[in-house]
Amino acid sequence: MELNRRTLQFMPIQLFAVIMGLSGFAIMFAKAYHILGMPYWIYTTILFVDTALFLVIFTAYMFKVVLYTQEVKKEFYHPVKSSFMAAISISFLLLSIAFYDYAPTLSILLWCIGTPLQLLFTLIIIRYWIHNDLKVVHSNPAWFIPIVGNVLVPIIGVEAAPMYISLFFFSLGIFFWIVLFTITMNRIIFHHQLAKKFIPTFFIFIAPPAVGFVSYFRITSGSVDMFSMFLYCIGLFILLLLLFMIKMYDTKEFFISWWAYTFPLASITIATLMLEMVFHNTFTYMMSVGLIILTTVVVGFVTLKTIEACRAQKICISEEE
Repeated sequence: MELNRRTLQFMPIQLFAVIMGLSGFAIMFAKAYHILGMPYWIYTTILFVDTALFLVIFTAYMFKVVLYTQEVKKEFYHPVKSSFMAAISISFLLLSIAFYDYAPTLSILLWCIGTPLQLLFTLIIIRYWIHNDLKVVHSNPAWFIPIVGNVLVPIIGVEAAPMYISLFFFSLGIFFWIVLFTITMNRIIFHHQLAKKFIPTFFIFIAPPAVGFVSYFRITSGSVDMFSMFLYCIGLFILLLLLFMIKMYDTKEFFISWWAYTFPLASITIATLMLEMVFHNTFTYMMSVGLIILTTVVVGFVTLKTIEACRAQKICISEEE
């Protein structure tokens, strides 16, 4: 019992990144089923595993909120971890997207929970940034997490609510993506490099433009124009840049931040699949298949490393240990 309580006490908010990654993975295979004819059971299997893990992680974290309130407050007012609070609302939103193909009513319900939560977390986190004496070195790609969540809202929002709600969240997400991208690039280029365990968070740079493309696609009922291609091309270039710098990724020591590889890869893959749905040419088809393979390999590898870390009791421990 003492071990369980101790594990709960040090349960990191970053675990919700697992749900983000698996939800994106499930959505990717839902799109692959409709566009490329891949087996439907792959999507449903991932969806059920993702849902089960979400229920476990969310329930455990709610117990932590009740039993270890001070520990939660430390995370909430931490210059890096605070951004992961929005991963809770994002998990609801991503599950709503993932369930849309399988259970539309449940999808809308999850959206109705996730959307106001997302707005609340965005307000709280931006207020925290404004009211606290943060340093440039505190800025990092994880700061994009509460922003990306806003761009996710329209994907189901166009079906669940009046259009102006989707436009509000889309505008909010795109505007602050540009602001935070500038701040973060300034920190990376002109200040100290990120710590080794934060290197995987570079992949978060892919998510805002890739998700923005998907969101814009939904808002405009399938339009692929100059603005949407601008978003897609930025996401694709960032992916190519990160692959070009592959030597900086260390696969020897596992950190929960490795899950930052997964959702951004899934998001650019989904965007590419939607291009394939529109253009049906050799390039978009090959890109879609190649990115599905890459994302599957990365998600599989990170999952195995996470299981190994759990068995070795290296996840829910004090950071001082």
